[in-house]
Amino acid sequence: MTNLSDYRELYLEELDEQLQLIEEEVLRLEREGPADSAIDRLFRAAHTLKGSSAAMGYHKMKEVTHHVEHLLDQVRNGQLSVAKPLINLMFTGLDVMKGLQDEIIQTDSETADISSLLQELQQYSLLEASEAEAFEKNAVSPEWHERLKQHVKQAIQAGKKLFSIRVSLSPHAQMRLPRMYLVETELRNYGTMVDSDPPSWESLKEEEIHEVTWILASNDLDDHGLKKSVSAILDVETVDVLPFLLSDIPGNAEAPKELLPEAADPSLLQRSEMPGTKSKSPTIRVNIERLDHLMNLAGELVIDQTRFQQIKQLFRQKFGADELVEELVQLSDHLSLLTSELQDGVMKARMFPIEQLYSRFPRMVRDLSESLGKQVDLILQGKDTELDRNLIEEIGDPLIHLIRNAVDHGIERPEQRRLIGKSERGTVTISAIHQDNHVVISIRDDGAGMDADKLRLSAVQKGILSQAEAQRLSDDEALHLIFRPGFSTAAEVSEVSGRGVGMDIVRNNIERMSGMIDIETVKGEGTVFQIRLPLTLAIVTGLLVKISGRTFIIPMSSVAEITRVETDEIKRLQGEPVIKIRQQVIPVVWLQEHFQYPHSPARNYLPMVIIGRAEKRVALAVDELIGNQEIVIKSLGSFIARTDGISGATILGSGNVALILDVETIIKLSGNA
Repeated sequence: MTNLSDYRELYLEELDEQLQLIEEEVLRLEREGPADSAIDRLFRAAHTLKGSSAAMGYHKMKEVTHHVEHLLDQVRNGQLSVAKPLINLMFTGLDVMKGLQDEIIQTDSETADISSLLQELQQYSLLEASEAEAFEKNAVSPEWHERLKQHVKQAIQAGKKLFSIRVSLSPHAQMRLPRMYLVETELRNYGTMVDSDPPSWESLKEEEIHEVTWILASNDLDDHGLKKSVSAILDVETVDVLPFLLSDIPGNAEAPKELLPEAADPSLLQRSEMPGTKSKSPTIRVNIERLDHLMNLAGELVIDQTRFQQIKQLFRQKFGADELVEELVQLSDHLSLLTSELQDGVMKARMFPIEQLYSRFPRMVRDLSESLGKQVDLILQGKDTELDRNLIEEIGDPLIHLIRNAVDHGIERPEQRRLIGKSERGTVTISAIHQDNHVVISIRDDGAGMDADKLRLSAVQKGILSQAEAQRLSDDEALHLIFRPGFSTAAEVSEVSGRGVGMDIVRNNIERMSGMIDIETVKGEGTVFQIRLPLTLAIVTGLLVKISGRTFIIPMSSVAEITRVETDEIKRLQGEPVIKIRQQVIPVVWLQEHFQYPHSPARNYLPMVIIGRAEKRVALAVDELIGNQEIVIKSLGSFIARTDGISGATILGSGNVALILDVETIIKLSGNA
């Protein structure tokens, strides 16, 4: 007998896909308005999740998706219209479903309280579907029916929650009518009065007034405070605060609930096919651990292939044009070709379209712009650009921070944009393209741009720089002050920004991925943050150099240029060695001093490898340039990993180990961080 746990992974994959689909479609509804196709896609997604959640025994997820499905069915049938309150309610439901998803992933259980959401969904969905029958069955006048109907509609469409406030007086109460007027006056302090019981209670005799119910609309009702203040009114005996549902009105039949099978067949947890689509998918799912294992094997093969090439050269040198040597050469060349194709194939199998990362941004920008009172359009370009899955996971948080900064700091408020002749709606554009063996991701906004003078002033005020140091900075150097720890220009601290944390972490995270970040800005026109990342971190191209007879590797992604300088061109600036290349003064670093190696004999010239990140450049003095080579990065043990200036190691074709230099640490050694 098959255990339901066998289907859990499949369910979670489907859950993630359908939740992402729901978010995309709700955003499209808000942006483009209602369309039958979008409503149908939303309905199918909710229906699919309801069935699969019921089959797997996740009852809270089933209940939420059931109510969402019912609401969408009313939209399909024309009983409900797509309005702002409905969009907000859909997003609220989506957030609850994501919370349940996290609980299921982490604990395989559902503990979140969903009662409030179910109440909101039921109130909204029952409003138009059940109201005619509900009001017709009430024994009150048609005029009151219509008035209450309109009032309830207006309150719910304004995004408010409805409550029934039932107040009863003591049997011995005197002046009952004035008491009820006092109660009504007090209730108005806690919300908007939708309507009371039919007004006939006002014409009743004093002794006939015992209990009155009001309908109160409120964004966030303080029921405890309400009960306390109303109970303090003389002769008030009880105060009951209950959620108001149309189904609670006397004579109103509760809307029928769709019956679900008690024991659904887990084998039905499959993607439903649209008419006309192919029944066979061109893709399959593979556990990422298997791909990681394949990548490790491909890396080992690259190492052996490099050694094979060296052995081939040694055989040629020793035996010349021997027939067996030529066969070995042919075999080596063929092995090299196959290894290269295998490596390329495994790397592509690990690649994911960056669209997977993009999917989390539209909702974030939508919520953020609303909270800030701004109008922002998000444009996503290069969705098909592929990046290693590990890098996609790592780059997510830095991108989120940069996008939030663009919306918060970059885009102006609508009234400000209107005054300077801009469209009231700002634009944030995220693009991704391949360049050589890198992916370049740009975050561009058409906002106010960055002011170098304002950045200098803020650095001085915060004690990061002295007045003299700030004045010596070029505009480009001033822009990069935002990457200093604790730096911020925000006038006030908010939930979005202003605490002086974030941008330095963004840069550190990007550099940890062997990436670089740079800034371009035009005051009044906007800012561009450009991130450059390698396609993968598992197998990279490195520059082999020799320092004091030892081989080191510099990642080519950090190499700006290679040059040769005369030793007398190395000058001293404030006691530190520097060279001048194309009017730029670049600090010089000797790793012999850092690793305590003996210096090589003096020469007339030295090879220099210019390494850098963003605008920072450092000249690394080496003894010999060996050449480029694809290297497989191996992690170091816990003891060696603590060595400053070393980020990893690789095995050369000779079988020897070569250390990979940590460019970020080397730049810090120069004092140029």
